[in-house]
Amino acid sequence: MTVGICVVGAGFWATNMHLPAFALIPATRVVSVVAASEASARRAAAQFDIERWSTDLATAIEAPDVDIVDIVAPPFMHAEAVRLAARAGKDAICIKPLGRSVAEAEEILAEVARAGTRLFYAENVPFIPAVREAKRLVDAGHIGDVFRVKASEGIGHPHSDWFFNPELSGGGAVLDMAVHSIEFCRFFAGGSVATVSAETGTFVWGARTPPQDTAVLTLRFDNGVIGLCEDSWSLTAAMDSRFEVIGTKGRILIDNLYRQPIQVVSDTASSIAEAGWSYPLPIPGLIADGHLDMLSHFLEARRTGAISRSEGSVGLDVLRVVEAALVASKSGARTAIEKPELVGEQK
Repeated sequence: MTVGICVVGAGFWATNMHLPAFALIPATRVVSVVAASEASARRAAAQFDIERWSTDLATAIEAPDVDIVDIVAPPFMHAEAVRLAARAGKDAICIKPLGRSVAEAEEILAEVARAGTRLFYAENVPFIPAVREAKRLVDAGHIGDVFRVKASEGIGHPHSDWFFNPELSGGGAVLDMAVHSIEFCRFFAGGSVATVSAETGTFVWGARTPPQDTAVLTLRFDNGVIGLCEDSWSLTAAMDSRFEVIGTKGRILIDNLYRQPIQVVSDTASSIAEAGWSYPLPIPGLIADGHLDMLSHFLEARRTGAISRSEGSVGLDVLRVVEAALVASKSGARTAIEKPELVGEQK
């Protein structure tokens, strides 16, 4: 039986990652795409041979041939899209961050719990092939007991201008980038984040936005593991995606950009879009960055009813660390993570 998907959003992550990935997954069909403007919705639909496009979110979600709502829109749309999906009895996939705040994420999960639908949190880092292989090696004991983890995620410029508006994005580099690093550290630490300290600043984009464009977080897990997250929008003309796991018997280092044998970075072009990376990559980003595996995994978990590796509750847990880090950045003191409260069970 073919699963019908409504994709909400027609920007970078929709057209470069999720829509190409769904086209490769058997028994899956994107039946509609929704965007803020008719032009962007029509363009995405034409590019991927999608029958319907719309700017009417509620009507698109309620269509009888829609089984799953895939949300790759800006964060200010996440709560509304999940709410409409839940009330229509549809499952949802939501890109990071789950919400603009812990409170918003709690409301989202409560809505899903009331409806009895499912919500998957689309955090791709645990699905990156190199990260999955590293986890296999760690779980097999090849580097002993893990005691330190590190992630560095940096870009020179957000993918769209709306990131600079905190009303739409919810914040700066911590909410946008550090969510990846926090989840990597959580994935390998084997415990919950107990406390966090943070140093943040706005060094490159201060004229465009008040939130931070640079952040360094140190995490302390309840089992003693130490985590370090280095995240930014300030890596001018370049990109960073590196991960490290250190154990008592060894070390694993992942540079997720080495899938490309030649790296060209420049800040001399007339626009950000023209600067930066050589294309095409030898391995498409939807594969190398784990998006294809992630979406396939979600669809299989939905088919079987199994718990996925990234349920919606993961997004809430990460946001608790984000908010504590922002408090720590202002106070200069290490901050404890708020203990999670039960927001309802998903089926």
